[in-house]
Amino acid sequence: MTDLVLLHGGNHGSWCWGPFVEALQQQPGCFERVITLDMPGCGTKRGRDVGSLRLDDVVTELNEDLRALGLNRAVLLGHSIAGALLPMMVQAAPQLYSRLVYLACALPSEGQSILELLGTQLHGENPEHVGWPLDPAQTTPQALAVAMFGQDLSEQTLAWLLSEVSQDTTPPCVATDSISRAGYPGTIPASYILTLRDNILPVDWQRRFAQRADASMIIEIDTAHEPFVSHPQLLADVVRGIERHE
Repeated sequence: MTDLVLLHGGNHGSWCWGPFVEALQQQPGCFERVITLDMPGCGTKRGRDVGSLRLDDVVTELNEDLRALGLNRAVLLGHSIAGALLPMMVQAAPQLYSRLVYLACALPSEGQSILELLGTQLHGENPEHVGWPLDPAQTTPQALAVAMFGQDLSEQTLAWLLSEVSQDTTPPCVATDSISRAGYPGTIPASYILTLRDNILPVDWQRRFAQRADASMIIEIDTAHEPFVSHPQLLADVVRGIERHE
């Protein structure tokens, strides 16, 4: 059996995977270990000064975290803006990984940053940019977080999630540095899990991202952007299915 590594998205941390990991462990035997990473400033690494970090620094730290655990040829699953990091992590340390799984991930085009990809307008207003569910210039951070992360969640679960989100500081470079996937296509098998009711990444954009990810398998699930919280059992079944397929 191989290890499964989980990398969170923006303004999240390893804490977000709790319900999903619990669902996976109800049927053990698919993965040797389930390892949850934290970007600098997030989760178990909260409180750090991350303003001066560059994207290469983040990639190096995450790979070093895994080397310290004796990792070898693991499945790496990333969510949302982690899609910018996954190809870089593989390129920097190919021996660590055997497969990538992109969960509702954003992948900028070559030389583009996450912020450039998103733009500043609403969904559908500019075909060159993903856009936002609400106008970020006219919306409070709390209201924007509810719009992005709150679908399918109970009031209690949403309150927990927003409390955690408010304590995480994603390194700005993850959103602002330009991305390179030079040499990535064809280096490692990849799958893309597409969330059909996503209020952050519209489905048409996710299909583009799956192509950029060089995904040989696309699995569609009827959830919003955070299935590890809203539908953990469904996501666990899908991830097991990907691993068994291989």
